[in-house]
Amino acid sequence: MRKRILNIILAWSALGVFFVSCYDDKGNYDYVALQEVVIDTVGCGIQSAYSLARYDRLILEPKVRFNGKEVSNSDNAPLDYLWMIYTRGTSAGSSYVSDTIGKALVLDSEITPLAGAYTIQLTVTNREDGVKQYLKISCQVEESITAGWMLLYEKADMPGTSDVGLVVNPLVKKNIIKDREYWNLYSASNGAPLEGNPIRIYNPLTNANMSLPSDVVCLTDKQIVKVNNATFETIGTFGDMFYKAPSRASVTWYGTSGMMARRNILINDNKLHTVSYMMVAGGGNYFGDPKTSALEYGELASWGSDISNIYEAVVYDQTNTRFYRIVQYASPSQLTPFEVQSPSAKFDVNNTGMTLLMGDWGRSGTAADYATAYDYLIMQKENERYLAVANFCGQDATNTNIGVGLYDITHSPDILNATSMTAAYAGEYVLYGAGNKVYNLEYNSSTIAKEAWTVPSADENEKVTCVRIQKFYFGSLFRMIMPNPNTIVHIATWNEKTNEGKLYQCSIGIADGKIGEAQKVYKVPGKVKDMAWKYVFEM
Repeated sequence: MRKRILNIILAWSALGVFFVSCYDDKGNYDYVALQEVVIDTVGCGIQSAYSLARYDRLILEPKVRFNGKEVSNSDNAPLDYLWMIYTRGTSAGSSYVSDTIGKALVLDSEITPLAGAYTIQLTVTNREDGVKQYLKISCQVEESITAGWMLLYEKADMPGTSDVGLVVNPLVKKNIIKDREYWNLYSASNGAPLEGNPIRIYNPLTNANMSLPSDVVCLTDKQIVKVNNATFETIGTFGDMFYKAPSRASVTWYGTSGMMARRNILINDNKLHTVSYMMVAGGGNYFGDPKTSALEYGELASWGSDISNIYEAVVYDQTNTRFYRIVQYASPSQLTPFEVQSPSAKFDVNNTGMTLLMGDWGRSGTAADYATAYDYLIMQKENERYLAVANFCGQDATNTNIGVGLYDITHSPDILNATSMTAAYAGEYVLYGAGNKVYNLEYNSSTIAKEAWTVPSADENEKVTCVRIQKFYFGSLFRMIMPNPNTIVHIATWNEKTNEGKLYQCSIGIADGKIGEAQKVYKVPGKVKDMAWKYVFEM
């Protein structure tokens, strides 16, 4: 009986629940709104991404509003703050990092993890309801020697030797918070400077995976070395660059071949060597035997086309005044003349009749597409000077119209004393340095260059030694990660009397080449011969 009564009670209880669930409650109740926490970075100077050297101090001051009211560290709002840094991605052999770097609203902390990609996260917790809000920022931590603008110079205090400088600022590197300058990097990292006078410094892309760092190459008239791009320690010398090193080391040129390729060329002892890194992920490839030639050639110029896409290499024979090419995948792989050129070509690449003095790559004559370019060459014929423009970047190996421009610039001011040149990629002009000035040659409108920049000091002994527009030969990096492409010109000077060098970083008009006042000026402990952008892959 007792069991039956219990079952009845349970049944009625269940029915009661049913009735309750079906009841239309028309009551009016007051609900307590959730307490709102908002993290705001507008107007705080906080970037979405940072690039920092290890041990840089990072200060971030976000705005936090609690129930619509902005709070501060001193307020009694029921909020806890936690700043963390953790590894954004790991690779084989690396370890995950997660460290607390702050427990206040404002972050003021040294960033100490090893070089790598990280996320910095602020967590704001409401102690009363446990609700959390987050702020995430990307952070690239690097060793102290990183991307920037490189300079190769003859040391002021040790003539006949060379060293390397690196300038890092927002003009040449994205997302940085602190300007840096490094001088005598090579000697500091290796115990002694490079032997010989400077020729070229270069950061070629020598990995099939372009996100992997590539070695920096330093070339003097007595030495060529590869250095680690993060430390500038020597990791390879002349003998390390070949499968079988030549018996004589006398390198006069090192460069690339192709705007969208990973091929390098080297001229040693007047012989051409090539290497391709197209399918080599770790950069582990070497120069082979020197290229043979069907024709006897003379003295090769200290020049090679950095952007000759269709050819494995293009070089110039000073003695016979003609260009040679290596046709890709041809057998045998030889230095050969070009196809017989059309009478409509502006000059004959197989017989220019001129000596090549200096060159640079630039505008292709069409809209910049980061995949094509022309070579711009200052050439000499006795006391005359010419600007020759050549298309070695086309897709047709049988091209008979390679000479696309020839301009008589003999009467341009001080052209006979030009020490350096650079060609615009987005505009139709070439800059050259001579004396204490930089001149702008807008070749399609006039063959007479105009004065574009003068050394700011009144000291007539300060002379221009090197001029470079900010650009990069490899199209993908040029397009994606180079800061301020085509808008900055770097001008290096040397004062023989005071034994002092300088670097001027100036804005430049993309279309007209008009040079503005220097945005940055640095003292350089030497006479600059060459400059180049040093890249790091980050978005």
